[in-house]
Amino acid sequence: MTNSTVLVVEDDEAIRFGVELRLRAMGYVVHSSSDGMDAIRKAEALLPSLICMDVRMPLVDGITALHWFKSHPQLRDTPVIIASARPKDERLAMSAGARYFLLKPYGAEVFEAAVSKVLCPTPHLNRYKACGL
Repeated sequence: MTNSTVLVVEDDEAIRFGVELRLRAMGYVVHSSSDGMDAIRKAEALLPSLICMDVRMPLVDGITALHWFKSHPQLRDTPVIIASARPKDERLAMSAGARYFLLKPYGAEVFEAAVSKVLCPTPHLNRYKACGL
């Protein structure tokens, strides 16, 4: 069990709820937001271990928020998983600094594998405290 914090940013309530449940089942402390502007405020206050974020959202979209995270001294190294139903968003997300891209719809196993890959790429290294290892 880990106490690492994950910020979920998704405007679709059903998807957000599903992602939150999956992350909690994986042992993470979860905070959420339904728009990019609120996500920026919460990320700055929480300094999460991971941000899982949609692209198309109100107020500030996910790519713009990702650029902001990458320019923030305390958040620039925070891994971000971007999710979108539009395949062409993958290039934008990865070039903006996303660590992983998920094409919607995706299954629970795919999501769990993405989180594990991003947070625990080499579990034998102690620097990955978010893995709970």
